[in-house]
Amino acid sequence: MILAITMLSEVVDNRAFVASLQCVWQLPNYVALEALKTISPWQYFSIATVLLGFPWAHALQVSWLSRNAGSVRTRTVSASVYNMSVQVAALIGANIYQANDKPRYHKANRGMIGLLVFNILFLYPGAWLYYTWRNKQKSKIWDAWTDEEKDHYLKTTTDKGNKRLDFQFAK
Repeated sequence: MILAITMLSEVVDNRAFVASLQCVWQLPNYVALEALKTISPWQYFSIATVLLGFPWAHALQVSWLSRNAGSVRTRTVSASVYNMSVQVAALIGANIYQANDKPRYHKANRGMIGLLVFNILFLYPGAWLYYTWRNKQKSKIWDAWTDEEKDHYLKTTTDKGNKRLDFQFAK
């Protein structure tokens, strides 16, 4: 699944919406766990199996981060911050399901539903809109220049990585 989702993002040239597929996959499963008043062990097993088989977008997000860093310096720092964020998320995630919420974990599941809805409606579309906006701002300047001005910029600029006007963010 990791390879498939990463390859899909390259084929459709979109990381934000492909990365959001993991949330789209998980959401109906969490909703099913919450919506079913009674649930047999086999129903629970089936839902949990599908839920946990989601297309994990970690590799996609790491490559997206690396591509948008633009330089080795910013790539190193951003990769470190991303890794720390993943570790903190793991710490938080390990504490979502509390013993006092057993056996159906309604509070935790509702929290996950809220987080998934936020990611689907705001986080991933927001990232896509932000990178689209940044690319348009850079293109507006770059495309207004003549070939001589572009050549002069490329020869004299001190801008590095994603600060360069000829750099386009992956979205």
